[in-house]
Amino acid sequence: MASGRPGSSDSNFPSVIGADGAIDLAGGLAREGAPQRLTSRPSGDAWVADRDRRSLLPLAIGVEAAAVQEADEPSLDDIHREIADHFALGDFAAALHSAELQLGLDPDDESARQYAETSRARLETRYTTRIGSLEYVFNAAVPAGKVKWLGLDPQAAFLLSLVDGQTTVAEVLELCQMGRLEALRVFTELLEAEAILRVA
Repeated sequence: MASGRPGSSDSNFPSVIGADGAIDLAGGLAREGAPQRLTSRPSGDAWVADRDRRSLLPLAIGVEAAAVQEADEPSLDDIHREIADHFALGDFAAALHSAELQLGLDPDDESARQYAETSRARLETRYTTRIGSLEYVFNAAVPAGKVKWLGLDPQAAFLLSLVDGQTTVAEVLELCQMGRLEALRVFTELLEAEAILRVA
């Protein structure tokens, strides 16, 4: 009866243990006289082909991404329309943001400049109206120990520190070292959050 062990002489499977007891990972196929498997291409050809294919992928992806980006890039008319739409809807902050982005790309864009200036003026009027008057005096309504819970950035925290019950809004805007429109926005947000209260 033939043995089923791989090392049996009657087995059809090549032994991985050589005659000298060493492990033969080729399973005897590399021994002289062992039949060689025929192949239609040299060893390693598949890896080389795959390597070449992969080496082309970044270039192909880059070209495709560039084509998509170019196709998605809005035209100047689209940009102006977007700015105009924001402005028409009364979203002056978004209109100003889009206009300033366009001016960053093209400082000579007169249409974007006009929208930016008008949006800035509208926002300043809106914030001033919410405050009431730049001659009003406000005081902090939040204890100093709880100011950190407001999540203010350093500039906004400095603005809040100037609201002391004696300094007018106009004076705070001059002292806070922020752009006027940004300072008005922060002041309005503090007022709406009831972090400050008018005292005079």
